[in-house]
Amino acid sequence: MAYNILVVEDNFIIQMFIEEILLSIGNTVSTANNAKTALEHLSNHKPDLIFMDIGIGKGLDGIEVTTIINEKYKIPVVYLTGNSDLSTLERAQNTNPIHVIFKPIDESKLIKEFSHIIEKVAEYNRHQLLANNS
Repeated sequence: MAYNILVVEDNFIIQMFIEEILLSIGNTVSTANNAKTALEHLSNHKPDLIFMDIGIGKGLDGIEVTTIINEKYKIPVVYLTGNSDLSTLERAQNTNPIHVIFKPIDESKLIKEFSHIIEKVAEYNRHQLLANNS
């Protein structure tokens, strides 16, 4: 099954690299390079999954954007981060991401992890369906 994925990453090279990998395994990919563009995209489109860089430049960071996504859009998020300090990771975990990928990103590892991520997307969607039917 192909997934519609939004990649939010402010580093153009990393963004293109992730996009290429996700496209090569059959997905549809949209990109945004900052919080404002990501939220504008979400107001018009609902992807199946979001790959969110934690440090996306000026304005809101990826964790703050994910908080909005959780409240308003209910879309599963995979964090991308080169920052492994404990306080940032704790903040990130408090938003209940389905997965965290640490940079630098390895192509074969990302492809391998993607099947695990998809299992988590299915579980996330089951929980959302149960919550909506309660």
